[in-house]
Amino acid sequence: MKHKNLLLLALLGLSLVTFLSGCLRDECTSTRTYVRFDPVYKTLTEMRVGITPESPRELRRPGKIYAFGHYLFINEKQEGIHVVDNSNPSNPQKIAFWKIPGNVDMAIRGQYLYVDQYIDLLTVDIADLQHPQQICRSENAFPLFGFDPQRGYITDYKQSEVVEEISCEDNRWGRQWFFEGRAVFALQSSVINGAIDFAGDAFDGSPVAGIGGSYARFGLYDQFLYTVDNNWLRTWSLNSSCPIRRDSVFVGWNVETIFPWKDKLFVGSQTGVFVFNNSNPARPVQEARFDHASGCDPVVCDDQYAYVTIHDGTTCNGTFNQLDIIGIENLPNGSLLKTYPMKRPFGLAVTNEHLFLCDDGLKIFDKSDPLALREVSHLKNLATYDVIAFSDSHLLLVGDGGFYQFDVSDPANPRQMSLLPVAK
Repeated sequence: MKHKNLLLLALLGLSLVTFLSGCLRDECTSTRTYVRFDPVYKTLTEMRVGITPESPRELRRPGKIYAFGHYLFINEKQEGIHVVDNSNPSNPQKIAFWKIPGNVDMAIRGQYLYVDQYIDLLTVDIADLQHPQQICRSENAFPLFGFDPQRGYITDYKQSEVVEEISCEDNRWGRQWFFEGRAVFALQSSVINGAIDFAGDAFDGSPVAGIGGSYARFGLYDQFLYTVDNNWLRTWSLNSSCPIRRDSVFVGWNVETIFPWKDKLFVGSQTGVFVFNNSNPARPVQEARFDHASGCDPVVCDDQYAYVTIHDGTTCNGTFNQLDIIGIENLPNGSLLKTYPMKRPFGLAVTNEHLFLCDDGLKIFDKSDPLALREVSHLKNLATYDVIAFSDSHLLLVGDGGFYQFDVSDPANPRQMSLLPVAK
């Protein structure tokens, strides 16, 4: 009798669970906040408008950063470049804004600026920072995805916020992003940094080339410019006033960043890191490849190790958040040596002794042994995207709050020197 009662109670319990599960399934809903991205179209005539110097303006959507001598260049996404005199890092002065619609990336060699403008590569003489002069336009240098014969090319996406009550039966349930026609919807939590990164002065005595961040898609080596887009590594000779396309190498899918290091080019993609031997700069040759978990991944390196961050996000096709350490001392033989879990890492930079990482703010590690990294300090009150180690003691940081400079001569106690804030 006791066993029958226990069986009856068990059946009743199972029936109750099944009933409640059915009720919950019928009634489960959730309020979701999405960012809607609607495509913006432009014709070729609207895209090919060149560069226009303007008065300094406030930062609103800062993107990639570039350092050249005592000047800083901060991209305003899809709009142009802020020019900053950084002679005094404690009091940087915006001196001009170069309006370049469609601009995201840049590189500087000597007195020449190389920038993208939608699908074209512009060469600009910036010997006079107040009066930059376009020298030439290399047409169709980069692809744009999406074209409508009536409206033109998709050049950007306009953002708006959508709040919806959706059922667990909805096929969007659990998805970070999805399409509806040409519009893209992404969960608000998955949107990163707003996206699916003197007059008369000459550059006498300035360095030959500048320094870009870890999210750079332009890289310089010797007399050559290298650019990466979604699939290709392209080589441009800079021996004449206009860049000459020398070689194009198909790398793979979702190529994102390039980091030149001595006679190597490290190319980051959403699926791995590609290493190109650059001993013949006109024709880089792939030397090694390291596959990793799917995710967005900038890469930097020193003589022995490559440092790769992987994060999830709207278009990163992955769920991993980590820092990978790859041994590169004996290329083409190399391997993944260590993986560190992270919260959601983005850009990074290295010096001889330290690793600087944008993850939940700014983290500084002692990298005397990269396989046993030791966190020295962690600034949590910053929303950071990319970092440049301008020197062993001077950091440049960009993020949602604006452009920061830090004195890290004492890495355990970083000191903020200045901030160019984002306009409220």
